Amino acid sequence: MLSKNRRPSFKRREAWAGFLFALPAMALFLLFAVYPIVRTFYLSFFDYNMLVKPKFLGLGNYKALIGDSLFWQSVRATLFYLVATYVPAIILALLLAIALNRDFKLRGLFRSLYFTPVVMSMVVVSVIWKLLFNYRGLLNELLSYIGIGPITWLTGSAYAPWALAIMSIWKVFGYYMVIYLAGLQGIPTEIKEAAHIDGANSWQTFRDITLPLIRPITVFVVTMSILTGLQEFTAQYVMTGGGPSGATRVLALLIYETGFNFMRMGKASAISMMLFVMLLGAAFWQRQWLGLNDY
Repeated sequence: MLSKNRRPSFKRREAWAGFLFALPAMALFLLFAVYPIVRTFYLSFFDYNMLVKPKFLGLGNYKALIGDSLFWQSVRATLFYLVATYVPAIILALLLAIALNRDFKLRGLFRSLYFTPVVMSMVVVSVIWKLLFNYRGLLNELLSYIGIGPITWLTGSAYAPWALAIMSIWKVFGYYMVIYLAGLQGIPTEIKEAAHIDGANSWQTFRDITLPLIRPITVFVVTMSILTGLQEFTAQYVMTGGGPSGATRVLALLIYETGFNFMRMGKASAISMMLFVMLLGAAFWQRQWLGLNDY
């Protein structure tokens, strides 16, 4: 009878001990994740430049964004970067993962080479590609040998977004390749062998067996791509500074310029909240429209 009375007390102490161990992590999460979001939402209703007391505007900052052509230009630049970078990167990652999942010589070397850009700093990668895309850089020099004149990769509004996309594809596809490779290696070989015995060719095996079995991997890859692409900042800041003529000024860079260059923290906070809504909307659309509710 005494042991039964002690059992709830022991469980209660165990629960409190677990809570105390988790408390530092919870405090850090509230301080560096939840509080900034709440504070940003609060400041989005004010005219604030960090020098004088905030002035309440209500929905003024949000109303101003609706008619702000610079904001909508940044939205278009962000969406273009997202699609032009991550759609080709995901397709390339899957194709390379399928190729590198086969047994051949130097397979490990190729895997390492393709993954190397992932571990490099985005700043370093951006500087390297900025030199390559220079008007008198290596890329234009190589193109001149096939009769293509020098291209204004980073100073032309039509080319700069594509230059950033090319660089980013090279930077990120290795990460998704490794993830797909792990998913492919988790597929039992017996299933594919059974399909071949039943007369299925390579395409049918890939379409009806491989793709459905790596669906959770694809869900993760698409989710990470959307979240990463919508928040990209470093490449645009280092390579083009948002130019030329705002062609590569993505939302994260617009937030930085609005807040720290023009000292309009209230408006920058409003743009941040709009980006936050875009992230939530993208996640909801992904799960509902693409039928990903099970993952």
